[in-house]
Amino acid sequence: MILNIETRDELEIIINSLKELLDREWTIFSSKKYNIDSLKIKGIFNKIKDFGVYQYLNQANLVDACLINEILGQYLVPSIVAFTSIASKAIPEKESKEIIEKGYIVSIGSNIVPDIDYADIVITPNGIAFTKEISALEIKSPDPSARLFNIVKANWKKVDIDFNSVKIFASSQMIGHAIACLNKTIDYAKNRIAFGKPIGSYQAVKHKIVDNAVKLELVRSLYLSQRNRLTPDRIFNYAFKISLKAILDSIQLHGGIGFTTDLDLHLHLKRLLLLDKILE
Repeated sequence: MILNIETRDELEIIINSLKELLDREWTIFSSKKYNIDSLKIKGIFNKIKDFGVYQYLNQANLVDACLINEILGQYLVPSIVAFTSIASKAIPEKESKEIIEKGYIVSIGSNIVPDIDYADIVITPNGIAFTKEISALEIKSPDPSARLFNIVKANWKKVDIDFNSVKIFASSQMIGHAIACLNKTIDYAKNRIAFGKPIGSYQAVKHKIVDNAVKLELVRSLYLSQRNRLTPDRIFNYAFKISLKAILDSIQLHGGIGFTTDLDLHLHLKRLLLLDKILE
């Protein structure tokens, strides 16, 4: 991307190793990621846990943690990985240490939460609750890879939940989803020939790609800059708005194939809608 963020050697090693792990274990499923069996999904979760990603996110500074979450968004990781990562800094040190050490799967939301069927713990502004102590009704999910539930009753443990970090990490994952779609569109525009030329050479296509790239970088600067004065809620809302447009434009610029399940563009869109629904 355009924004040049200096990263330490340690973070570079972690990012490159995480990409290698996801390329080997997850990318191979391409546009069929929504149809993977639960054992494989839990296996991916455990491999990322054993790699130390959740512990690193809990201890890392905000910028480093956002860069990792961008990668998780770009790779469209299983929802249990995505939401456990988003929740990594949301709870106090004592509780988070126990959750990480025991390898709990975490779901998070306002009152509508995903993955209760997978998760061990749910975090909302009301506190923390074990899923076995939650009564919930399943509702329609915009994301076929994650079931969605409306919490009716729960035995909440009252703790200070840092929902500011939740909104920031969710924003960085949203941008990751949009970056992935933008990169696919750039590659497609370079290689798709129409009227004897790559479609990326036409101004209507070129300008749309550039406009989205610049706007995504502007959103990135909001959570990667230490001088930003916007609230996490405003950053989240802006990230959703800009990411949604970038992904919809990516689908459109791919033409007919962009609307099919042969590509995973639609899965990035649906995960984006799910993030907005549970944290709105």
